[in-house]
This record gives sequence, C-alpha cells and structure tokens, in this order.
Amino acid sequence: MRSQVRLIGLCSAALFGPLLYPLVTGKVFTKDDLGALHLPFRYVYREALHAGDSFLWTSVYRSGFYLHGEGEAGMAHPVHFLLYRFLSLGPAFNLEIVSTYVAMLAGMGLLLQRLGLSTEAAWFGAMVFTFSGFNLFNLMHVNHIAAVAHMPWILLGGHILLTSTDGKNLAWGFAGLGLAVGSQLLVGNPQYVWLTMLVLGYMAVCLVRTRARSFNILLFVGALTCGALIGAVQLLPTLDFASASTRTGWSLDQSLSFSLAPLNLVQLVSPFAMRFRIHAPPAEAFIVHEFIVYNGAFCTVALAWVAMRWHEQTRRGMLTALLAFAAVSFVLAMGRYGWLYAWLAHLPGLRNFRAPARHLVLFQLALSAIAAVVFEDLAGMVRRGEKTQLRRLWPIAIPIALSVAITAIAASLVDSSWATARGLSLSGAMRSLPWAAIVIAMSLLFMLAGRGRRWVLPAVIVFVAIDQGVWGYSYAYRWGPVQRLTELEVNADVPAGARRGDLLAPAIEGGPANLAVLRGMRLTPGYTGLAPLSVLDSSDRIAQRVAGVAWREIEYTWVRLPDSMPRARLVSSVRRGHDLREDIRTIDISRTALVDRDIDGLSGSPGAAVVLEDRPGSIIVETRADGTQLLVLTERFHDGWRATEDGAARDPIRVYGDFLGCVVAPGHHRIALTFAPTSATYGLRASLGGLALTVVATTVLWSRRARSHREQDGRVRI
Repeated sequence: MRSQVRLIGLCSAALFGPLLYPLVTGKVFTKDDLGALHLPFRYVYREALHAGDSFLWTSVYRSGFYLHGEGEAGMAHPVHFLLYRFLSLGPAFNLEIVSTYVAMLAGMGLLLQRLGLSTEAAWFGAMVFTFSGFNLFNLMHVNHIAAVAHMPWILLGGHILLTSTDGKNLAWGFAGLGLAVGSQLLVGNPQYVWLTMLVLGYMAVCLVRTRARSFNILLFVGALTCGALIGAVQLLPTLDFASASTRTGWSLDQSLSFSLAPLNLVQLVSPFAMRFRIHAPPAEAFIVHEFIVYNGAFCTVALAWVAMRWHEQTRRGMLTALLAFAAVSFVLAMGRYGWLYAWLAHLPGLRNFRAPARHLVLFQLALSAIAAVVFEDLAGMVRRGEKTQLRRLWPIAIPIALSVAITAIAASLVDSSWATARGLSLSGAMRSLPWAAIVIAMSLLFMLAGRGRRWVLPAVIVFVAIDQGVWGYSYAYRWGPVQRLTELEVNADVPAGARRGDLLAPAIEGGPANLAVLRGMRLTPGYTGLAPLSVLDSSDRIAQRVAGVAWREIEYTWVRLPDSMPRARLVSSVRRGHDLREDIRTIDISRTALVDRDIDGLSGSPGAAVVLEDRPGSIIVETRADGTQLLVLTERFHDGWRATEDGAARDPIRVYGDFLGCVVAPGHHRIALTFAPTSATYGLRASLGGLALTVVATTVLWSRRARSHREQDGRVRI
C-alpha cells in the first residue's frame, strides 16, 4: 500500500509540473481570460496596494468601476492580499494558481479519508479530481477554480460537524467549516458558492437521515452562518454591484446560455468524436472549457466495474449516493435541455448566473469519488489474489464496444451533409482513434486487474496521470499561452502617441487592448466579469466625448478624439434629461449638462476646475467660479461616492445618466470626492463579527471537551 501511495504522490507531483513551469521560468499563463481579464485586474489591485490606495474602486475600467464589488480578483482574501502586497505581479499570479490546486488536492484527499476510504484510494481520488477535465480546462478561470478548491474542505468540515461527538473534533469542524465558507465567499464567485451548497446540502440530507443529532445540526447551521458573516466583506459589495449590473435585466434565455447538450455524453467513451471535443450551438462552440464531460478513462470504465461487482461492493450506500448525485448534476448541467435547472433559473439570484454547464464540476466530483471507491476495490482484489471469471467481465467490454462504434460512426459521417445539417462537427479517424484507444486500453487494464495481475495497479496509476494530464494540459497550453509580462506589455494594442492615463475605447471589449492596462492606460468599457448598467452607449462618439475618451478604435485603427471633455469642468447650464441617449445630441456638452433632478441657482460663466489629486476612489478638485455651478467629472457615478466642499458635506449628483457631479459654491473651493460605499463598510463589520463568533464558538466547544475529560478523570478517581 505504501508503494502505491508513493507512486500516486510522484504522479501528482509530475502533474503539478506544467503548473509550476511559468513560475520557475519567470513567465505567466496568458490564455483566454488569464491575459484579458485576470492579469489586468491583479495588476490594478497590486498597484493600489503598493501605492497605499483603495482597491474598492478603479478608474481603469468603464470610466470608473466598483472593482472590489465585481469580485473577480477576490481582493479581500488574506492570501491574495499577502501575495500581491509583497510579491511582484508574475510570481504572485503563479503562486495564486498553484496554491489553488495544492489546496484542492489536500482537501479532497482528507475528505475521502474522512469518508472511510483507504489512504491510497483517497489520494488516488484526490489526484483524479484535482486534475480532472473541468479543473484543468478551466485554468483560465482563476477565481472559479479557487472556489472549487474550497469544496472538499467545506464538505470535510460539514461531515465532521454532522457525525462527531468529541468536543475536539466539533471545535475543529466548526472552525474549519466557518473559515472555509468565509474563504470561498472572499474568493468572489457566488455561482460556485451555489454549487458548493448543492453538494453540501445533499451530503447533509444523507447524514441527517442516518447519523446526525440535533446538536450537530445546530452547530452545522451555526458554522454556515459564521462563514457567511466572515465572507460579508466581499458578499455585500458583490450584491451591491450586481443589483445595478446588466445581469439584473437578463432574460431566461441568457441565464440558460452555455447549457450542456446531452450529446456530449459521448465524450465518456470517445473523447474526440467531436472535432473540437465538444458539441454546442455555433455561438457557444468556441467556449470549449464549459462543456468538458470526460474525466479520464478510469472514471468511464469504473462505472462498468461498479455494475459488474455491485453485489460484492462493501460501500453500496456511498456508491448509490454518488451515482444519484452524478446523475442529478448532469441533468442540472443540461440547463435548457433538461427541465430541472430551467425551472430553478426562475429563482431570485440564480437568474443572474449563466452557464448551467458549470454543474459539471459536481458531476466530476462525484465521478472522482466513485473512482476512489473502485480503486480501493481493485487494490483489495489484487492483494487478496481474487480472480474474476472471464465470463463475468463482459460489462467491461461495454465501454470498448461503445468507443469503437461511436468513433467509427463519427469518422464515417465527418463533413457529411447529414452531419452539417444537424450542426455536428465530427472528427476523422486520425483525430479520434488515439483517444478511443485510451478508453480501450483502460478497459483492458481493468480486465487484467480482475484476473489478479498485481502489476496492473501501478500501471493504472501512471496511465491515469498521463491520460488526465495530456487531456487537460493539451488545452491549457494551446496557442502559446505562457509569456513574460514584458512581452505582454510590448504586444498590448496601444495607440502610437498615447500617454499613461489616457482613456481608450477599443472596438472589441475582450480583445488585446485589455493588456493596455499593464501600460497604465484606462479602458472604456474594458473586459470585466460583471458590467454596471449604463444609460449612454459606450460606443457612441458623443458619449465617448462626455467620458473623456482620448483614443477610439475604428476598423482596427486608433483615432484621436481631440474634442473630448476634460477630467473635471464647471458648467452653469443644465437640463433635466428624459431620453438621455437622444437628449445628448441636442446640446453643447461642453457647456450644458444633463441631470436627473432640478438644480436651481446656477449662474455665471463656466469657471475653472483643476484636478489636484486623482487616485482610485479619491479625487480632489480645486474650483474657482463667479457663481454657483455644477462640477462635472468623467468618473462613473455610484451611490457610494461621498463629496465635501472645504470639509462640508455635499450631495453627489448623477450627470448624463452615468457620470459624477457636484454643485459647488461661488469662489475658491476644494472639492473632495471619496468612494466609501456602505456595502463595504457594513461588510467589513459583519466579517469581523463573524470571525469573533467563530473564535468564541470554537473556544466553547474546545473547553466543553476539556471539561468532559476532567469529569471523566474525576469519576475514574472515585
């Protein structure tokens, strides 16, 4: 057994190699969202930390953006804070990615051991899950995978709380569950919190029916509550941001985008039957990583093995629960193609999520646990010298037959009019046969294990590592995604003559211009996970002038906008707007502002406004005017802005529907605008309270154990 554990450890270490490569070579992953979204976000975050600025708000995106509320970088998470405060961008980014997979491997291994599996089976299952198709294909979604890494730890804490009676274990379980839930919320992706609560709730229902006491259930609910409070410093700003984002207006069809077509089940037996691995509508087919069902040939053949040896299994209860959960998770992943999530998507909150296919992470979590149970069964058979009769091994031939049949059908129909008419993009034999051969080879290894061949176990471990590693990293490393930060900066699409701090308006929101952030440029709109609701059209030339755009992209060419508005200006003429997109075309925007309320008493010719300080979430302007006037900035309005005039509070005003303004008195004044949203303030207070409650509850449970031990010692002496 120890030799198998060591081999699993070596294979897991080898699978970490491609993740560590950028770190040891001074490069970073840049594929897809890594370069377009996550690196620029973390650059902005790190710059704010090093300058001592607020990371709540940034002017880099969308003419101003509640960066912390958007959540993609998880900036309130203590690990992220330490990494980006004390390390340079490249090493911090690489360590954030690698540490996520390390935590996932450790958590899954400990969880499976807690469930009673042998050490070798537990770490085998942990390897299968950590380097599963979903987790490696979604490498570019850094915060998604970070949230997934919390799943096994949350399940571990929940299991301890629901099944233990010892005070020490209950104390550890309470602290572990509360901190893990809080940490997952701080990562900043609510959709994966929903996914985690699904599997946690399922496990809780299974345990409550058999083992949990009322006291355990009370502690379980208490730990979840403490966890929610700990994560409130991120959760409340995210809810604040989401309530005023474009997601609030999503249709049901948008919520069900990226639903998993049932045809993708063929991946289990013929991973490359489809030309691009997956089947999806043309508008979604380029997002391959959302639809990966294949989790290694071992998981596929393990299902046939379970069917063959069902009556010999000693963990039928666990397998039944896992198989049922895998089936439900797959139906949820189907989204619009299945009734279940299409109904759930009507619920508040879930309507704001997209990509039901992400429920596949739960499907692969269940498959990985099944793989651990099957590996334990295989190892036990081999060590006991059991031999299964050849005629009983026929279920293992089912994956072989299906793999051969589906691969042959796909190859025969490739580029046919029948396939084209049905939107099927199939693979030829040269592309699909190698992966079909992997499924066949794994099936043969299972048969040999069933016949008692002792050398099969180490062969299976190595084969699984190669299978999953090549499958996942062949996608993660496609299109040369590892570069130096200096190369990214040089290749950023920046206009010749642009200066640091200029506002650019790229034609494509998610294109290479996003890397201009690394060179100190600002973007409108810029590529972000969530987008705030806007009144004006950011691609409209007049709206771009109002926003202060310096350069706009037209047909892949950067054009200077010489007549854009300055960062701050004073106007004495206002109009109350009704249809702002049209009203803005009827005024001289340099002299008249559109507002959403009546403003009386403005007078005089436009005065002077000089920006003294322009930092994230803090803008100071010196004004001089001969009458009461309206200060207008090219910064986005948000209810979290606070304004003062020479220290006296003033009301921020929404100008042109999207921008920030403030009425200023005649004369010479200092106007300070500070971003201080109540969602962040209350969130911080709730988080501190949650931490305090967790410490208190953990201490009480620990002291309860110590008191129980003293009472037992006293009875022994008597």
